[in-house]
Amino acid sequence: MSPMLEFGWILMFASVAYASWCGSIPERQGAAIIAAWYLADPSYHAIFGPPQFRFVDPGHVVMDTAETLALGYVALRANRMWPLWAAAAELTALSGHLALAINPVGLQRAYYAVTQLTIYPQLAALLLGTLAHRRRLRRTGPYRDWRTTP
Repeated sequence: MSPMLEFGWILMFASVAYASWCGSIPERQGAAIIAAWYLADPSYHAIFGPPQFRFVDPGHVVMDTAETLALGYVALRANRMWPLWAAAAELTALSGHLALAINPVGLQRAYYAVTQLTIYPQLAALLLGTLAHRRRLRRTGPYRDWRTTP
């Protein structure tokens, strides 16, 4: 396993564990969504083979669409900013599939970067969002997890 991949797994487990332990419902839901994608990816590649970045990967399109919708749902409901950052990062990954579908020539490295590296901003958003939640709890006490509808 490469050092970058090991770092990714360590960061994922640390962020998800911290959000699950110290976060409230939005952080736990975000952690579950991100962890589900992170754990589904190796399972997908165990069945369908190693990743190829020459063509749009339909399995990743499905997984990225599901994660975008799930994080977007949390982002629209949560009384937090971090889910918006995580959803935006995942939307960037989803747009990478569209870019390669439109122009498949010469975009393989960009396709890799856009679809594979956006997990790091998502994990950073989750971690920083959980830290901000804990700080806000200390400063103001309990507050609503979800936005109220007008």
